[in-house]
Amino acid sequence: MEWTTRSRYVAFMVCVSAATLVFVGCGGPADPLNRQAIRGEITLGKKPLDKGSISFDPQDLTTGRSGGATILEGKLALDSQRGLPPGIYTVRVNSADSVTEAVGEPGESRLLPKERIPSQWNSKSEQTITVVDGEENNFQFAIP
Repeated sequence: MEWTTRSRYVAFMVCVSAATLVFVGCGGPADPLNRQAIRGEITLGKKPLDKGSISFDPQDLTTGRSGGATILEGKLALDSQRGLPPGIYTVRVNSADSVTEAVGEPGESRLLPKERIPSQWNSKSEQTITVVDGEENNFQFAIP
């Protein structure tokens, strides 16, 4: 069988296409962090927390990544694209009251919203979750 210019070109293109598929992959790049979807329910004083935010800080900074979500009507959700890699995370919840309080030295006019969540759940939090690969990572947070 004699190789013509056209058959050489076709063979070359087949090789280039095959190499491209090998290097790029057929399904796109996999998530190198192995992020997991996170769901949860948050109550404050046995009622769903109407609004707020939640953050997750990894205890192992080499494998974990920080994340967070908005809390609405007692629920939070992070899909797998924005989720957390498996590991242990410190949980912090914040929710500002509509009432403001004066902050700073006398004579200053700064007013800040009062935090409704106890410090044991935010600035001094020792609350943790463990995110597990392949499991339904659904958490319940009951704030007194």
